[in-house]
Amino acid sequence: MWRHRLLVWEEEESVKKCSILFLNTVLQENANDTWRWLLDTANGYTVSGAYSFITTSGDLVDRSPVDDVWHKQIPSKVSLFVWRLFRNRLPTKENLVHRRVIQPDNVACASRCGHPETAKHLFLDYNIFGSLWYHVWLWLSISFVNPGDIRHHFQQFTNMARLPRATHLFLRIIWFATAWVLWKERNNHDFQNTVCYSSILLEKVKLNSFSWLKAKETTFNYNYHD
Repeated sequence: MWRHRLLVWEEEESVKKCSILFLNTVLQENANDTWRWLLDTANGYTVSGAYSFITTSGDLVDRSPVDDVWHKQIPSKVSLFVWRLFRNRLPTKENLVHRRVIQPDNVACASRCGHPETAKHLFLDYNIFGSLWYHVWLWLSISFVNPGDIRHHFQQFTNMARLPRATHLFLRIIWFATAWVLWKERNNHDFQNTVCYSSILLEKVKLNSFSWLKAKETTFNYNYHD
């Protein structure tokens, strides 16, 4: 539902901009202008048709994780957040500079580590936030080589080799919870000037994962300590 709303909103904004550009343009004095949807000239524009075109064109490999973020066990706002993360549409400082919201000299990470605040740096490389993944691996008792790309990180983490397929959903939920905790903590760090240790962030990951499963899975009969 959220992805359709987001697509509709983006498309409506594009149509509005086009309408304004052509508002006072007259191509033929004796003919009325009409809108035509080139992807389906017979039936015209539909949201489902536009979404199908977006998700079936271009690089299929890069887009495969994006198609795997919508699950009933995960809150819609978190799925939408990860959807935006995979497409590099979060308001990181790098993206805010690109959109001319902030000046280029403000692109540096808030930790003053000297690196620009990109999505990759924030979620994988930043010494405080990036170390949370290490604590997650210890908690799960797994060995993991950290990829240098967010999408590859997601794919490798949620399809762990030699683990039963039944575990993939739980690993996916934990990955979502970890990324969500990191983003929330980044905002707390920037706007409230607070810093949490990785051990505290790990407890938040555990609590989020447990709460989502408990709320959505009727067969999930474990308590928090289990």
